[in-house]
Amino acid sequence: MLATLIHEQSPWVKWLAFLLAVGLLVILSPITPFTTEDGIPITLQSLLVVFLPILLGWRIGVASVVAYLIIGGLGAPVFSFGTYGWNRFTGSSGGFLLAFPIAGLLAGYAMEQFQHTKSLLIGALLLFAGQFIILGLGLFWYRAIIPVEESMLDSVQRLLPGMFVKTAFGGLVLVLIKRIIITALKSRHL
Repeated sequence: MLATLIHEQSPWVKWLAFLLAVGLLVILSPITPFTTEDGIPITLQSLLVVFLPILLGWRIGVASVVAYLIIGGLGAPVFSFGTYGWNRFTGSSGGFLLAFPIAGLLAGYAMEQFQHTKSLLIGALLLFAGQFIILGLGLFWYRAIIPVEESMLDSVQRLLPGMFVKTAFGGLVLVLIKRIIITALKSRHL
């Protein structure tokens, strides 16, 4: 969405976009407004790590996600519930964390391929698909470490409402950003 505009700018604009993306991840990701009955946090992490590559392009978006993961691994309390450390990558949440750059890469790259359509519906579908990739990979990892009696399908069904809400929110933000960009470009050309 913004990827085309950013890539046409000087390098300092790209660095600024990267730093702003990392800042958003660091500030918003630890916020954990809800948890499931079995303690799985419902956070903005999975939305942001897919949203930023869709918005800024896969290169800047995925670089910011990787930087965010490194910051958390080095000890900044930026993961859900304000947790941190490399042990988060080997524990029950490791599959979710390691899926972040994979989902961001796939969603961001796909958005760049569909950039010519200018469809926000594609952006919303990619937001959902990216979060679904994170959910799937994360649940497989989680179940490998912690035995769960619930079927995988039941786990996914239980977590889908949260994904739908986050996707709807992300889609609305995409619409808002697109309108702001269009308005700014029109006023610049007047």
